[in-house]
Amino acid sequence: LRQALKELYGLEGGLWEQYLLFWKRLFRADLGPSFSAFPTPVMVLIRRSLPYTAGLLASAALIAWVIGNLLGGLAGYFNQSKWSQVLGLLSIGITPIPYYIMAFVLLVLFTFVWPIFPEGGAMDIGVRPELSLKFVMNLLHHAFLPAFSLVIVGAGGWFLGMRSLVSNIVAEDYVVYAETAGVPGRKILSRYVIRNALLPQVTGLAMQLGLIFNGAIITEYVFSYPGLGYLYY
Repeated sequence: LRQALKELYGLEGGLWEQYLLFWKRLFRADLGPSFSAFPTPVMVLIRRSLPYTAGLLASAALIAWVIGNLLGGLAGYFNQSKWSQVLGLLSIGITPIPYYIMAFVLLVLFTFVWPIFPEGGAMDIGVRPELSLKFVMNLLHHAFLPAFSLVIVGAGGWFLGMRSLVSNIVAEDYVVYAETAGVPGRKILSRYVIRNALLPQVTGLAMQLGLIFNGAIITEYVFSYPGLGYLYY
């Protein structure tokens, strides 16, 4: 049994041989068996958890980007309106809040104070993963609060960035000239202002998608969501 375990975990030979064997297995995507779910291979656990995390965090990042840039663009263009100032204050107050604090607050509010959403998990007990409307709705019902906690904080940051960009662009000569020439405000906003302001935001989105797993660990743990963050914990 001892010899079998040494072979299983790559502990045969000296340290140098074990080190080379580790890299050889790593390049084959063989991370060995799991300690907590022995003898299930680690890669099997990762393959089970990865779709939940990728779906949750990628969709939350995209939704936050769209909402934040849309509202930020409008707030920057109509920067003298009261609703723009109110949204700005809300964003300044929400953006510094860590993901896990927002997740905990939402969990308390919407699962204990107002029990609208489930306390955790990715689906109800007894629901089988299948391509059906019932399964999709159940999956979305469980994923809503974790995604919402990420969207609220993420959208605040995108809002502030987009509002700042648009506030600078509306003072540019070509925008002033378009307004003087009588170009409709809606056309100026969509074709001259928003389009140019989106360039750095698209770059930021690409970087954000590369770092989407940053907020996964504690957020998934709070909601007992079976993604990579919960598995990693």
